[in-house]
Parts: sequence; C-alpha cells; structure tokens
Amino acid sequence: MSTPASPSDHQAAASGSPGLSGLALEADAGLLDPLSSGTTAVVQSSDANYLLHLLQVEASWTAVLAEHGMVTDAQAEAAAEAADPRHLADYDLIGLAHAGQNGGNVLIPALKAMRTRAAQAAPAEPGVSSALHVGATSQDIMDTAMMRMAAQVTGTILADLRAAVGTLVDLATEHRATPMVARSLAQHSLPSTFGLRAAGWMSGLAQAGRRLEEATVELPIQWGGAAGTMAALSGRVAKARAAGTLDAGTDAFTLVEDLAQRLGLQAPAGPWQTNRMPITGLAAALADVVAACGKIANDVLISARIENGELGEPLVAGRGGSSAMPHKQNPVLSVMIHAGALGAPGTLAQVLTAAGAANEERPDGAWHAEWPALRQLMRTAGGAAARTAELVSGLRVNTDRMAENLNRVGPLLVSERLMAELAPLLEESGPEPGSGQAGSGKERLQEIVDRSLDAQHGQHQGSDFRTLLRAALPDTVSDAELDGLLDPANYTGEATTLVDRLVAEYRNFAEWSTT
Repeated sequence: MSTPASPSDHQAAASGSPGLSGLALEADAGLLDPLSSGTTAVVQSSDANYLLHLLQVEASWTAVLAEHGMVTDAQAEAAAEAADPRHLADYDLIGLAHAGQNGGNVLIPALKAMRTRAAQAAPAEPGVSSALHVGATSQDIMDTAMMRMAAQVTGTILADLRAAVGTLVDLATEHRATPMVARSLAQHSLPSTFGLRAAGWMSGLAQAGRRLEEATVELPIQWGGAAGTMAALSGRVAKARAAGTLDAGTDAFTLVEDLAQRLGLQAPAGPWQTNRMPITGLAAALADVVAACGKIANDVLISARIENGELGEPLVAGRGGSSAMPHKQNPVLSVMIHAGALGAPGTLAQVLTAAGAANEERPDGAWHAEWPALRQLMRTAGGAAARTAELVSGLRVNTDRMAENLNRVGPLLVSERLMAELAPLLEESGPEPGSGQAGSGKERLQEIVDRSLDAQHGQHQGSDFRTLLRAALPDTVSDAELDGLLDPANYTGEATTLVDRLVAEYRNFAEWSTT
C-alpha cells in the first residue's frame, strides 16, 4: 500500500508559499461563504463533527452488540472511550483526509485510528479491535453518520425558522391593515397591505419548515454490509446463536433496530445504498428553506432601495458600511441570503444528479459526489435561516414611505375598481355631444385614464384624473362617493382577512417545539 502524502507535501504542491501550514491551506474558515460562516450549522457540519459522528456510530454499534452478548462490556466501554468528544483532538483530521484517498473514503483510516485508541483504552482486554465494525461496511457508517449529522443541523435550522415565523406572525398582525402598493412585473399594480406581504413571507417559511420536519423525522439508519445483503452480520449472528451467547429471538434486524433507536434514527425495511431517496428528500427540503428565505431577502432588497425606502435592515454598528462611500448602508443580510438562494438550486442539482447516477450495489463516484453537495446545502440553509431570523427580528418598517409610494400613481391605482363600478354609469350617461368620446363606458374610462397620463407626462395640457372623471360622471355619484372610490386604502380586498387566515394556519409552527 502506498504511503499517504503528508500535509507538507500537499502544501508544497498547492501553494509554493513557505509561510502557510497544511492546516492553513486545508481548513475552511468560510472566507468565501459569509452566509454560513460562524453559524451553528457550520460547526455542526464541520469535518471534526462528522468524524465524531463516525466514531459514535461505531461505538453505539459496539454497545448494541454488548447488550446482546456478542462482544464484552469492556470492549464496548473501550469503543466509547475512543469516541469520547473530549478525545476528538487526538485524531489528525488532515492526516485522515489524506489517508482516505487510498480507499476513497475517510472511514477506513478513521476506523484504524479508532481501533488503536480503543486498544489503548483497554490494554488488558483482548479483542478490542475486532469488536468494532462487526458486520458493517464503510457506507453503513458514513451514511448513518451523515443522517445523524443532518438531524443535528436541521434541528438548528428549524429553531431559527420557528423564531423567524414567530416574528413574522407579530409583524403581519401589527400591519394587517397598513396600506402599501402591490407590485407585479416590477410595476405598481393594486393597493395591498404590508401585513399581507409579511404573512406571505411567514407562510413560505412555515411551509418549508414543515417539509424539513417531515424529511428529518424520516431520516433512516443505513445498514446493509458490503453488498446490501447483511451477509457478514447474519453470519456473526448465526455464530453467536451457535455459541449460546445470543438469544434465539434476536436476529440481525433486531440489532439494527436497536442501533437506530440508540442513534435517534428510523430503521427502514432494508438497506438503501443506491436508493438515495432519503438523501434527495432531505436535500430538496433544505433547498426549500433557502428559497423561502430568498423570497424575503429579495423583497427587502427592493424595498430598501433609496427610491422605495419602505423597509430597512436592522442597524448594527459596523455592518453594511462601504469603504469607498461612507453614506451607504448596504443591506448585507439580504445580500448574503440572496446569494445563498442563487447557489442552492445548483447544489441541489448535484445531489439529484448523484442519486440518478447511482448504480448497482455501491455507486462508483456518485456517492462521493453527494457528500460535499449535501453538506453545502445544510450550511446554506443553516446560514439562510439564521440570517433571516435576524433580518425579520429587527426589520425597520417605514409606513410613511409606504403611503407615499401607494399614492404615487394616485387614483389611477384603483382603475380596476373604477372599470367595474363606474364604467356602467359612464355608458348610461353617454358621451357629451360633440366631445368625440367613444361610446362604451369602458372605452370612455380608458380615454380619461389616457388623457390624465398624458397630462402627468407633460405631453400636453390637461386636467388631473379626478377632475376629468368628475366631469364625465352623472350627478347621482356624489363627491364623497367618488373620493371613497378613488382612495387606494379602500381597495385592499380581503387583505386583512387573508392575514388572519394565514396567521391562524401557520402560527402553530412557531409555537410547536421538538423538545
């Protein structure tokens, strides 16, 4: 077997910079990933934490075997000692990463190192090394560790999503009737309320959170042996029964189910080496989280523009400044979330591509391509959820600018309503003799709108919309009735009721706890 390249070998080959150590070259501090850098999700998905899950899966399996008399309690205790988080620093992460290249995965050298440490923990106990990894294969341990790590990371993401949804429940309720302009295709469309927009954000986050919950609850243990037949474990079970150390009612499936319960995962009907649906379901749910967060960030980015001025990010000393333009207050939280939303679909595509490329009983590369993509989705979703919770908790709402922007188009904003309620009256009254106006009510109203817009744009002299409309309407429509029809705040439809309905539907997501 060839000798793994040392960290210094990789350093020399990679950089040519004598001042950089192997650790500096290979450690990921998040310099190019500000969205997730420093978040709990990054810590929970770190190389060190994944290694810890690998070790703890091995130790938990040994503990299950000890409970059923297939290994000794002392051997299980030695395995637990080797997997103790307090001793994690004793494992050389960089050395393990390099050694993992010889077998295509890190479990092979990690198990070797764990066996050495377990033997050192119980020097008087024979067979400690052989008590580890009984009837298992590398993919069993790695997939199970990945599922365990995913359960931990998604727990953090869900907590942030619940916090954000709770904030948005309050925000939507507070502003359920606060008028603002709705925009479609980047243009003013109809009056709405800010509460309804916030309720839309809330419902998107809650729906994504529920999907992530469902995917997390179903995370399964993987245990199939070298080819998914559980042959090695079945053989060990048969030997233990023959030796009288294993109860006749205990089979290989009993042991796997006990391990799943110990690890807090589901025990599926069988192995899933090349059936990657558990992975794709989790990845899609994580991408949904990023998309829901991205929607909020996109709205804030637009509304925080100086010319809009309707929303502002939380003010934090030192955040959002520009080195060249001191007057700027950049919406950096939204920028980072938006960046995550742009990248997540491609990462999800990598997971799906890997799943579709899985072949036979052990993928030849597709499995390996899945690892970094799935972890990146965990980190992106973790960063997006954490930043979104912070964003909405301190969101600054400028109701004055919302009112100003709502009235920017003036009564023309309610032209849909006027078509329904005033066009019939205009048609009944008919055009003034010699006016040259079209005959139908809709055509007459459209002509009034066009004349008003021409006047606004300075193309020729003309009166404002209300004056033109008042002159065309019969006296049966009073000035007070006309003003009421022209007020955008009076044409928000069922916005307030929709807020109440959405809050009632999704507020329980924020209130429900997994603890």
